[in-house]
Amino acid sequence: MPSTIAARAVGLELQSTEQSLREGLCSAKARPLPRTTLVRPAVATFPLPCKPPSILADLGVGIDTNDSSVALQYSVHACPRRMRREIGLVFPDVSGKESELLILPTFQRTESSMISYQAETQVEKDAKLHMFYRWGAELVSRLRESGYWADVTDPMSGLALFTSCGPSLYPDVDGAEVLLRYAPFNLGNCFILSHPQWGTHVYPATAFTLAPIEVVRQVLFSMQQDCHH
Repeated sequence: MPSTIAARAVGLELQSTEQSLREGLCSAKARPLPRTTLVRPAVATFPLPCKPPSILADLGVGIDTNDSSVALQYSVHACPRRMRREIGLVFPDVSGKESELLILPTFQRTESSMISYQAETQVEKDAKLHMFYRWGAELVSRLRESGYWADVTDPMSGLALFTSCGPSLYPDVDGAEVLLRYAPFNLGNCFILSHPQWGTHVYPATAFTLAPIEVVRQVLFSMQQDCHH
């Protein structure tokens, strides 16, 4: 009898989670984008450089280069006033210039739900992480070549990846809620990202720059067109 009761409890918990997901998806679809949105969310495929940018080598991390391209959703946002103080604590180099900062949240669609603990889910997370490293390093390198500060946060830690780290971490889930009004849901005292189309089958990561929006548009377009390394 106890095992039957336990099984029913697990089933009810899963039903509750699925219901929360459905409600989260509906609410996310219904919410208009904030005024700080400069480029609306779009899904695009970017060729990945055959040879990763040199700034990746400086990390001392082995990067898988098997994938020749990455498909991701991106958008561009002016830094909202409510986020500026925390952003300055994530990136000390940006302190005092937060009002000029542009934020680029990205999302890769995944085969596995990111709330799964299966071994294949971890393998997929690692693959998506490496693809974002390569995409982010290319974006940062091109923006720096144009004379502008740029960086990404490490999806694993929330820390600045290529510049000085501050005392705070950047939370991708909170960023998606503020910038895109994607409604997270609470799963065991942990807030989980729910994408309006992909649900929890999504890998979020974020880029940042002080470049003007026209330069960012041009760099993103050029990245989609060629692989110059």
